[in-house]
Amino acid sequence: MTEVRKQTNRWAFAACALLLLVFAITGRLAWLGKSPTFDEPVHLVSARAQIDCFDFRIDPEDPPLWKYFAVVGAGGNLPIDQKSGLFSAVLSQPRDGEFSFDTLYRSPSGRLDVDGLLNSARARMIFLALVLGVLIGWWAWRLAGGLAGRLAAVVAVAAFAFDPNFLAHAPLLKNDAPIALIFLGLAASIGLLGERVTIWRWLACCVLVSAALTTKFSGLIALPIFAIALLARAILPQPWPFLKRILNTRSRRISAAVILFAGCLPIAYLSIWACYGFRFAPAADGSLFDVNLFKTAALQREASIAHGSPPDVPMDQLNQWAGEVRPSLTVRSVQWANDHHVLPQAWLMGFLYTYGTSLQRPTFLCGTLSLRGWWYYFPLAMAFKTPLTTLAAIALAAILSPMLWKMTKRADLWPFVAVAVCPVIYMFVAMRSHLDIGMRHVLPVYPFLFIFLGVSAARAWNRWPRATIICIAVFIAGLATETFSAYPNFIPFFNVAAGGSRGGLRLLSDSNIDWGQELPDLANWQTSHRDRPLYLCYFGFADPGYYGIQFTDMEHSGILDHLDRAGQAHAVFAISAVALQGAYMDAQRSARFAPFRRSQPFDVLGGSIYLFDAPENASP
Repeated sequence: MTEVRKQTNRWAFAACALLLLVFAITGRLAWLGKSPTFDEPVHLVSARAQIDCFDFRIDPEDPPLWKYFAVVGAGGNLPIDQKSGLFSAVLSQPRDGEFSFDTLYRSPSGRLDVDGLLNSARARMIFLALVLGVLIGWWAWRLAGGLAGRLAAVVAVAAFAFDPNFLAHAPLLKNDAPIALIFLGLAASIGLLGERVTIWRWLACCVLVSAALTTKFSGLIALPIFAIALLARAILPQPWPFLKRILNTRSRRISAAVILFAGCLPIAYLSIWACYGFRFAPAADGSLFDVNLFKTAALQREASIAHGSPPDVPMDQLNQWAGEVRPSLTVRSVQWANDHHVLPQAWLMGFLYTYGTSLQRPTFLCGTLSLRGWWYYFPLAMAFKTPLTTLAAIALAAILSPMLWKMTKRADLWPFVAVAVCPVIYMFVAMRSHLDIGMRHVLPVYPFLFIFLGVSAARAWNRWPRATIICIAVFIAGLATETFSAYPNFIPFFNVAAGGSRGGLRLLSDSNIDWGQELPDLANWQTSHRDRPLYLCYFGFADPGYYGIQFTDMEHSGILDHLDRAGQAHAVFAISAVALQGAYMDAQRSARFAPFRRSQPFDVLGGSIYLFDAPENASP
């Protein structure tokens, strides 16, 4: 029996390793031919500024921990011009995007290898994704137990490795996949802590809570997750081993939970300071942010909401409203914390910016624009962008759950509570937020779904072994086929029921479909069509000229006012999907693109840049 177990272990390890290797190679190759996505230029410059200059003024909305990992020890030349007027202006004006663009594409030292620098950082992001895959497999294996645990690990890892959304976002210089790793690691550590309290297990939870707070501001959810999970463990009737004692009464378990949570708080607090070098000022020279820059932005959104969130409000009117509204408790608390240097200013201002954007931000769903979003945005986004194979497997597992759970001993519910607390709380908070701009914001929920699939497959195998193996084979083959049919364009992946990337144009916007990643494809297309003048409306922060694209800017050339001019008959109009949707345009700007919305593109590059001839009916 021992030899059979060892052989089964070897096969399971080999299968999981192969799946993760396929994931890494696929993700790496898919993104080698893509331009920087919308946020990556700012993240890259921010990361190098905090490493090379120990300066945190760039991109405060994304805390620094993951950026350290992305660029520490990386080669390449990326000079940060600390004497630049733009660099100084970032402290008092929202110009970090402009400074980042100039640093990467207008460097006085000459042309930089921007793609090389970015791909080096992306390789490190893929490593973190592989750690996430290993953790998914380990926890599925452990929950299922026995020989069936091996099968659970393989199924869970396959669901992750062939998921187009992780292939789209895990390789990017972005904190969406790292925060998913942190939340899964935290949930696993909480699960171990609920089995037996040891110093090391508690420290692991503290470190992961701290990592969440210094990786992304959605990481603040880690605090209620930890508290609620500990409370749930205390309420459960099972005795709780605590160091060398056994806590048999509920009151003692609740007291222990309070102690464990309270002890985590000072560690998390010190960790935030440590990430910023125990310095309040964001700038290396001691300069501070203009707090009013962030405070006014938050107050404008609070005032807009108080007036019913009307669209296209003039800035003067917004400023008037902001001056009349009483700041919320959140804004006043951040102001107080800033005045008393309670936390690093870059962290405080990043939190205040994130708070403001979570109140009100333009979003697009099923052809409708909104400033406040919809509570059902993320469930619909998941339905559109999750492969049908995965959706069908989740539905089947849910249907069979009553039969599968009958086979489970109900004596200890803690492992399942530990798995459920994190995704349930995270999804609830996401649905309550108004930051409805990308399914990537709920990526932390997916690893738990993959584990659910793996454990369900293991339980089904215990009861119906032959039928389960057939279903698993169909699942893996179907998922791989569905995902790889989109290669290398994983950002605009939509399942067949949603109509693919073409259908996705009418469903979702922003990082769901078009994040500025297809400039190399446009450059290749132009190389083969040099005889056609190109007009471009591009959504992104990369420089088309870096890729040798010769174009005329559509919005600043006046061509949108003269689309019926005879001389434009041979021209080509390249329009990013987000611009075509009008997701971030006022009504007047959006109306100028109406002729193209009524036309059919003759080609679509990478699912995100639409190519049009001059529209026949150019009237608005």
